[in-house]
Amino acid sequence: MKNAFLFLRRYIQCLLGAVYFFLGGVLRKKHRPLLYGLSLHFGFEKDEKDPNAKPDPTVPGISEKELIGDDVAIDLTRIVPLGGNISVEELAVISALVKSRKPQVCFEIGTFDGRTTENIARNQPAGGRCYTLDLPPPDEGKSLDTGLRLATGDDTYILKDKSGARISGTAEGGGRIAQLYGDSAKFDFSPYEGKIDLMFVDGSHSHEYVLADSETAWKAVRPGGLILWHDYDSRWWPGVTRALNELQRTNRFATLRHIRGTALCVMVRP
Repeated sequence: MKNAFLFLRRYIQCLLGAVYFFLGGVLRKKHRPLLYGLSLHFGFEKDEKDPNAKPDPTVPGISEKELIGDDVAIDLTRIVPLGGNISVEELAVISALVKSRKPQVCFEIGTFDGRTTENIARNQPAGGRCYTLDLPPPDEGKSLDTGLRLATGDDTYILKDKSGARISGTAEGGGRIAQLYGDSAKFDFSPYEGKIDLMFVDGSHSHEYVLADSETAWKAVRPGGLILWHDYDSRWWPGVTRALNELQRTNRFATLRHIRGTALCVMVRP
């Protein structure tokens, strides 16, 4: 009797859950892996590995102190993180790397609201220049047209009222920041090749875009310059982790390291 009651309770719970799931619950990101599990269970899915599953991080770690030391004074603004921003600690790490390495020319892929952009620019040496590239929202009534596949959820950060909304008027007017618009998979980076001292890759989070943007960074950053990536080992962006794991196993990116305690990866361009 007890087993029958337990079976009935579970049956009703699953039935109600299935109704919710198929009437709209599947649209919520946290429920989407269930769809893969169901298709696998009933034999419709043939892939052995869930493409949306978070890969194990395999990039070797490095501490902040090993990278920066313990005596770098930085200038921070826009401290409070909003949805989609990097953490305050990550903002401080990037700013400290800029302050200590003194890059004259920086380039960021993925402006979003410009919070990171402004902090990079504030910590560059006098006369520094920070370029930032963002994918503009599509014209009204049109869908996004990108050169490569976007990650699920990327459109949340593309479809915004204004790119660089948190860049202050002072920073814009000072001429230190140059906002550029375009798809990083199609943008002409040739004028910047071999001329960038520090590049921050934080655009689309799909596996394809991270690989393409990393190749762009390799060509753009001069030997001895720095490449940074964001969203490594994030539960939301498995494509980033998968791509950086793959890159680190190649000869060119073998020195790529994960900054422990953050979602940042870093590499000095050989």
